[in-house]
Amino acid sequence: MTRNANLYDICDQPILEGECLTPPGRNLRFIYRKVAGHTVLKYLILKGCRHPAIGVTEISRYQEMMRKAMQASVDNWQDRLWIETTFHSLARLLDSIENPRWQQREKAERIDSEPSRTDLQAMIDNCLQDILRIWDQDKNDPWFPVAAQVELSGDDHMDGKNFINVLQGIGSFEYKNITVLFALIRCFLMTNPGKLRLIRKPYRGICEPLSVSFTLIWHRIAFSDINFFEHLLVFLGSDASRRQHYARIVPILENLLRYCVCSSREWLETPNNHIKHPAITCFPNDAEGRPLCRLSEDAMQKKRNLGFGDYIPDTDTTFLTLAMARKWLDFVQREQLTVDNVLLEACESLLAYPWVEIIGEYQVGGKYNSNPPTIQITKPLDYEGAVPIWFDKTFKKIDGSIIREMLGNEICPGHNMDILDAILVNRKQWRALEGENLAFLQRLLDFHHRAFASDNFRHETALKYYLPEVYVYYLGRMYQTYRTLTDMDKRILDPEEKIENMRRIAQQYCKDELIGYSLNAFDAALAVSTLVLLEYEPRHDGVIAAGLNVLSQATGEGRGRHPYRAYEWNRMRHPTRILVGSEVATSLFVLRACSEAMHYLKNEVTINRGA
Repeated sequence: MTRNANLYDICDQPILEGECLTPPGRNLRFIYRKVAGHTVLKYLILKGCRHPAIGVTEISRYQEMMRKAMQASVDNWQDRLWIETTFHSLARLLDSIENPRWQQREKAERIDSEPSRTDLQAMIDNCLQDILRIWDQDKNDPWFPVAAQVELSGDDHMDGKNFINVLQGIGSFEYKNITVLFALIRCFLMTNPGKLRLIRKPYRGICEPLSVSFTLIWHRIAFSDINFFEHLLVFLGSDASRRQHYARIVPILENLLRYCVCSSREWLETPNNHIKHPAITCFPNDAEGRPLCRLSEDAMQKKRNLGFGDYIPDTDTTFLTLAMARKWLDFVQREQLTVDNVLLEACESLLAYPWVEIIGEYQVGGKYNSNPPTIQITKPLDYEGAVPIWFDKTFKKIDGSIIREMLGNEICPGHNMDILDAILVNRKQWRALEGENLAFLQRLLDFHHRAFASDNFRHETALKYYLPEVYVYYLGRMYQTYRTLTDMDKRILDPEEKIENMRRIAQQYCKDELIGYSLNAFDAALAVSTLVLLEYEPRHDGVIAAGLNVLSQATGEGRGRHPYRAYEWNRMRHPTRILVGSEVATSLFVLRACSEAMHYLKNEVTINRGA
């Protein structure tokens, strides 16, 4: 009987034994030894994974593929035809994968009862206790930890066409190498269900739990902090009784915002009009060049080896920070708080740039069409009017080459909803409803409206970093900002009432596809917040209550003293599937959801907070 090949039969000879003279080849050998050579991974899982379609007669084509990868030059990796020809066999192998049904969802029973104010307050107190306990663990430098977990099974939607598109669209050969290696590992894992069960299992709901604790990479980044800032600010503003928490939480808010506005700020220049402006990066360094993101030096070196060493500020984190800077200034003024004036000045300085003109240089179909998406895996979206994820920034490598698209550039609807929201929050200062700024904004709105009206937003393939339930939650946040516009400004921005149509579609999605089926705690928190933000009516028909019931029943599921488990909050779809979340992140989302629900259900008012 002919023995089928495993990963090592294909890779060991060309990678470990072949001569390696090029920088890409040296990197491929290094990451292969680090990843595929990991003792537990190799002997417990991968060595026993044999591919039923790769026997003795087929193995040579894959060995030749890896030999070419080992001998590749930097120029080879910039050659689209070379990439497509070299990795055609691996692309076909990816196309043959049959994905399991990971998300376990059943029709949910209707809920007739609604939690009492006491019930909601108990969940709020439970989450708040967890949040403050975690913050207090490091007295000298407190933070809210977030973890990244690598799923070797990969992205279920990474077929051959998307795989080739990613390889052609990213600029870093390190990132290309790790993408090839993870794609090959995916092919072997997915055809060996017994081994696959050791690393990934079906789960209840939509967002995936983070389950392999020893593989988690912990870090602090501005994207997480600015979201946590908003959740705590919403909590404080949800009820007058929250003023008793000001003394405890306001310093936390300042710490989070300072990390984003000050520590994570770097300087860029727009690609056309050369406007110098700040942007918010997820991996800042201090004055001595040491990372401020709480990654260990070992983890930082691993990141560099995998092609993530050079990082570009993203539009999403920057515009989220711009929105929260404005909300902090307004909150401080409204509540007449005595706070850090240096931070207030930093917020005002950040907001002082012409941000609509800056981001307008990146819009697909806009005046310039700069820095267009190089990767088109977020299908079936129509990208017209959208803005790619990354700002324009170049890096000079050791060999003197200039790399611009280190990680590739992509369109993700969630990022674009944050841009729309931030511009509306700051519309007066940025003159957003005038001239070219208005034209930019309406093209962006049209992009979102097409995503909803076509039902494309329901597809996981349409989003890189998020799931559809996160996108509708972002719509809810934007809708609350839209509610603060005057009637005249609403007519100027949206004469055809596209936002109201998006709202109706999202409400129905939440009712039928989220609340209508089984959810986990993170799903339920998103669903409750979204329904409240979209001002769902009739509010007492049991739909919002069903989400709250999930949160109540899930209380106590977390490890240790955490009330909830860590869930997939956001993700990456390449080089493999990477989940990002933490137990305290879940607590912060649940805190917000319950605070908003209490305000909406028990006070019988809308939640419009001003802008």
